[in-house]
Amino acid sequence: MTAANYIRKQPQIVIAMLGLLFVGFSAILDHVTGQDLAFLCFYLIPVSFFIWFTTRRAGVLVSILCSLVWFIENISDKVHIFNSRVLYLNMSVEVVFFFLATLLVCVLKDALGINGALSKADALTGAINRSAFYDLAGREISRLERYKHPFTVAYMDIDNFKVVNYRFGHNTGDRLLRSVADTVRKNLRKLDIVSRFGGDEFTILLPETGPEAAQGVLSRIRNILLNSMESNKWPVTFTFGTVTFLKAPSSVEEMMKKVGGLMYAGKDSGMNTIEQEIINA
Repeated sequence: MTAANYIRKQPQIVIAMLGLLFVGFSAILDHVTGQDLAFLCFYLIPVSFFIWFTTRRAGVLVSILCSLVWFIENISDKVHIFNSRVLYLNMSVEVVFFFLATLLVCVLKDALGINGALSKADALTGAINRSAFYDLAGREISRLERYKHPFTVAYMDIDNFKVVNYRFGHNTGDRLLRSVADTVRKNLRKLDIVSRFGGDEFTILLPETGPEAAQGVLSRIRNILLNSMESNKWPVTFTFGTVTFLKAPSSVEEMMKKVGGLMYAGKDSGMNTIEQEIINA
């Protein structure tokens, strides 16, 4: 686990206290060194810290706090300056520079966030990709080991998808895949995850979800998908392999082997079905 990930897992109050300690440390350094050294850049450390690990609003509030602390410290050190207008003009210019630097940190965070999201998304459907799904599933396994809360994984295959590509063309097949991903995503909770696992296969991760709730959610999604396919005259159905884990699997690979085996068993038995299993020992 990286230091950044470790910090993100801490309560917000802990992050806030650590950021305020940075503010205090910068002020002490500024005071001790006097006017011989300029410590403006050090005040950017707590601001950047708050923006990175909390919210932009928190970063802006801390930037105001840092500006006040830094301004008061410099005023106390420069009371001997006769021309106060020059003093306040210089301070104003420095404060503007400080806020511009804060804005650049916000822009950098947003840019990195967009790039990070794009690297985790399937280009065609917008669902997360296999790699991102493995990361999230690994976290869910760790959460089950620690808190004993169940989760459910579904492996979904589009039956007869090749017929659509053959009969209507690959552009229509792409439309169908996007429609499936959008439909599933719109009918899940915000904490649920839908991933395009490859080709015409999707996975769905349902945290904090037992077998009865999972059966209800997936049956509803399957019916909505079937109605959508019928309205578009696309001759496909959907086969699900679903496993609810009450006991954590040893790895994501083991988890996917189990749920994938159920999905393929459903296809072998006639397709257009939901095969469900519970792992509790």
